[in-house]
Amino acid sequence: MKPSEDLKVPSFTGEYTGSTFTYASPKSGADSLDFLAQTIRGRDPNTCRIILICQQNFEAEHLKSELAGRDVNTILLAADDPMANQVLLLWSKGYIHQALILCDSMLNILEGLEVNFVIHTSLPPLKKFEQRLERLRKSEIKAESLVITAHYGGNGNSDNKIVKADTEMLQSPKNGVNESPKMLDKPQPLEDVPIKDIKPVVKVDPIYLRNLSEKEFERFKSSKDDEAKSVFNPTGAFSAIQDFNTPVVLEPIPKSLDDKEAQSSLKVEDIMKEFLKLTIGSKTPESQCDYKEDPSSFRVEGNVEEFGPSEEVSSSEASELELQSLLMSRRLQSALPELESSPEPPYPPQIVTIAEPLSLDLLDDTASLDSFQTVEDSPSPSISPDSLTAGGTIVYNYGILSWSRHLVVPCYDLSGVPGISHKIRVAMHQMGVARSRARAVQRFAWPHVAAGRSLIVVGNTQIGKTWCYLPILCQRSHEELQLRRPSDDHGPTSIVVCSNQSQGQQIGRSMDTLLRSLGNDSSLETMVSHWDMGNVTDILGRLSQPVGILLTSVDLLLQLLTHHSKRSPIFDAAAVKFIALDNLHDMVRLLPDVTMRLLKRLPEIFDFSPSKCQLFVSGRNWHPDLMRQRLLPLMPEVLLLFDDALEASVYGGVQLDTRIVPEEQKIEELVALIRQKNLSEDRTIVCCSSAAEVLHLRHQLDGMGIAVQTCISESCFNQVSQWRRQSPASLLLVADDVVPKLRCGFIALLIHFNWATSWMRFKHRFSLFHENYKSMPAKRCSKSVIFCQATDVDSIWLMADFLLKHGLPRPSHLLDILAQRRLAEPLHPMRLRLCRQVTAFGDCLRNSCRYRHLVWQQEVVPPYHYPTKGEIRFTVLTCNSPASLSVRLNDQYPTVAYFLRIPMTNLGQQVQRHYELEENRRRHPNPAPGERVVVKNMNRYERVVILEVNKEGNGNGKVSVQLMDTGTDILIYNASQVYICEKIFKDQPREAMEVRITGLEPESLDRIWPEDVRNVVRNQFFSRTQNRRCRQFSAVVQATIHETIFVRDVHDSEGNDLRTFVSSRFRVHQEEHCLDKLIRMVQGSKPRPAPKSH
Repeated sequence: MKPSEDLKVPSFTGEYTGSTFTYASPKSGADSLDFLAQTIRGRDPNTCRIILICQQNFEAEHLKSELAGRDVNTILLAADDPMANQVLLLWSKGYIHQALILCDSMLNILEGLEVNFVIHTSLPPLKKFEQRLERLRKSEIKAESLVITAHYGGNGNSDNKIVKADTEMLQSPKNGVNESPKMLDKPQPLEDVPIKDIKPVVKVDPIYLRNLSEKEFERFKSSKDDEAKSVFNPTGAFSAIQDFNTPVVLEPIPKSLDDKEAQSSLKVEDIMKEFLKLTIGSKTPESQCDYKEDPSSFRVEGNVEEFGPSEEVSSSEASELELQSLLMSRRLQSALPELESSPEPPYPPQIVTIAEPLSLDLLDDTASLDSFQTVEDSPSPSISPDSLTAGGTIVYNYGILSWSRHLVVPCYDLSGVPGISHKIRVAMHQMGVARSRARAVQRFAWPHVAAGRSLIVVGNTQIGKTWCYLPILCQRSHEELQLRRPSDDHGPTSIVVCSNQSQGQQIGRSMDTLLRSLGNDSSLETMVSHWDMGNVTDILGRLSQPVGILLTSVDLLLQLLTHHSKRSPIFDAAAVKFIALDNLHDMVRLLPDVTMRLLKRLPEIFDFSPSKCQLFVSGRNWHPDLMRQRLLPLMPEVLLLFDDALEASVYGGVQLDTRIVPEEQKIEELVALIRQKNLSEDRTIVCCSSAAEVLHLRHQLDGMGIAVQTCISESCFNQVSQWRRQSPASLLLVADDVVPKLRCGFIALLIHFNWATSWMRFKHRFSLFHENYKSMPAKRCSKSVIFCQATDVDSIWLMADFLLKHGLPRPSHLLDILAQRRLAEPLHPMRLRLCRQVTAFGDCLRNSCRYRHLVWQQEVVPPYHYPTKGEIRFTVLTCNSPASLSVRLNDQYPTVAYFLRIPMTNLGQQVQRHYELEENRRRHPNPAPGERVVVKNMNRYERVVILEVNKEGNGNGKVSVQLMDTGTDILIYNASQVYICEKIFKDQPREAMEVRITGLEPESLDRIWPEDVRNVVRNQFFSRTQNRRCRQFSAVVQATIHETIFVRDVHDSEGNDLRTFVSSRFRVHQEEHCLDKLIRMVQGSKPRPAPKSH
């Protein structure tokens, strides 16, 4: 099988039990999926029947989803699918050409069927793999096989391609449910795997030797201690080395970029003895930490093909990882001997940093990130910009930036966390969570949370943030519940708050599985879910007894807290041990006012001091003001975890400066920028997307007499180390490929000469700032300057969205580019509706908009009865948003009666009385857009105008309508619910008008007001006071465009204005040029083209 030409992936061909396999080892999870997609597309679906085999159902579902995102259609055959046999029959006869995805449990259905190409997406244990092959041999023809194996990152040497042999094929003994390998006293023989049949020659390069100093290494070579040799000759893939006479390939290791690496004085024999004790006896979190050097343990000599991504570390390496953990923990302890025992020092302590290579695929933090490079002591004291996080320890490892006042030693999995139930681990294993090992954030979080401390984890979606606290919360809640008695106790032990019901139900299913695995010896409820605001009475009754976990949303928890009082308590502050705010970002985005009120209320009821109530917070974004003012004061022993380097830059106070620079002016702009700096003092780095761009830029700068150094591969790391140590007056140019392993110390300026090839790679550039956060000199701040062009609209939108979400200065120059992009779009089909952002604000800032942005002249002319200038007085019918109201003019349409608390005019009364009689209601046979009809809304019959009709086969399609007399809301009805409007009512003008405050908008690109902000305005500013059912409001008209009246402000009869009310309470933007944009929109309107004749 020929390798891919587009994706260069290491591969080799081997034989096993008479079958030939092609082993491909991509570099990351994303590369694996790209390679699979490209391989499938390269086969003719009419002649090649392809199957992809996964081990578990969740892996198969994830694989199908990822391939679909790469335009590869597949069919997933599940064991519980009643149509599986029919689908397989059609597939075998050639009526279905898509590749099949199935698990090992479904292989029996392939017996007797023709299969041409088999892809093993992962390699199972040996016995299971043999069973898989036995089943596949029963197909009618011999299928070609491709095996995706894990890639072990190397040193980038193109002459020696690195392939990581799959250690599941070379199994080592397992220990416990977590399947971590256990050490033996002597090397074990290899499994019956025909290594000799594999064509490439594999040499072993022991990783564990590379972390030893020369003195330790010589001492070890001369040692004849049998125990030590059993440690340094682990079983499985390494058991082929019987002694040090075995040929070993020791490649030169890139030196650490920090020349002040701490040297451990601990004797290696002592380490060996303690390590043997740890592997035989009980294991501590320190003994479970795993660190490996980055270069690969396996090298393949000979002709190595280039083939496509996976970054998994097999469990057979865990013995060596435990040794690395011990070495690491010893060095950490020697570096910080008094960190745990002494109180907070009068000066910021030295920082311990663990530098290691990272994966660019940040979403897959189970990748092979277990490399340990250096343990460095920062020469500069840590000066944090925030006193709440001063005096702590910053660690950067596994792609995670962590901060804590306690020593942070990551674990390998839950077995390395003291006190975790075996039943919890089994339940998580069955659910597919941390099956082989913990994810990156969990490795830091679990030991910290188990020690009774609080946690904040910020990072991308799907990285395991919720599982950072969930297993420990469930187990401790269950243990506490068994000790509580209904006679003198009440309320929950733990509270889990979610942003919405959908997310909460998903978490609830996971918690239910964990709690059921522990059993329940008492009759008390282990979990209470609260999602219905009308169900408060029932929830209060259930909380009158002790319960385990209360699972609810942020608004419903606030409602319960309002019912809580000393006379009628709902919560027992002494009994509540855990509170989790899951997905805080969505809470702030959707319900900012409710979230802020809840955070104010929590410390009034619960005690968050040490050993009282633990607080866990997870989210996508770091909100500086919210964290510093509301959360960090409640979390004295907090651990901060950042999976996202760009989010960490907000925490670290990095200034972001995005500049629009044309391509031909980039060099001039760069030169002008760096000449303002003293490069010997303000170290500056320029990032480029590729090595070719680095070399081209160096050539240009050399011609201008500017001293530069480049780093485009790991072979340049020694030069970077000198640049870092000597601080010459030169610029450092780096390519994105080397950023994950690059450590540059403190840098004052990071220049992005162009955007990275993806948003994830761009964000990862900010990992170069990580050492700034632990060694930041006083009165110095870091800055990141981003060069971009006006055509980079997608990246510009992402950057603008990031700045607005974090409350950073509004990037008006970027938003102008986004707005101009929409207005410059080609003419859309006439059938598209006009974009609401254009009519409300004069431009559109959406990243993706399916509406029309070109305005027809007929769409800007206001109706004849709409006011176009002067002062107007009106009654507010509905508050659509803080800036948009539905009103009725008092002088034109006075109120004559109230029906269901709604003011009605004479026309409204007549419509209601007419259509109350059944004989007057005639169903509309064929509703059409633009036509005026009658519907029943809130038990009232009202006139509406049809906006859109979606016809269905049964003749009862959906009809989108807009109210005309009691509001301007848009509603959807079935076609059978639409009635013909009588002519006497149809010709009457619209009574409800939209009044909009010019330029008042939320601080977001979607320009959607949160629901709780609307409720505050409705209930507080427009509330109906006693005996004043119809309040009068006034405004001065600035412009009237179509059916919208734009005003500067809205005042009530007491003189209060709506603009001040909103801007003083919420984060809003007041666009000064909104009216000018609207005027330009009107002036740029075009005549509506005539429809094309067929």
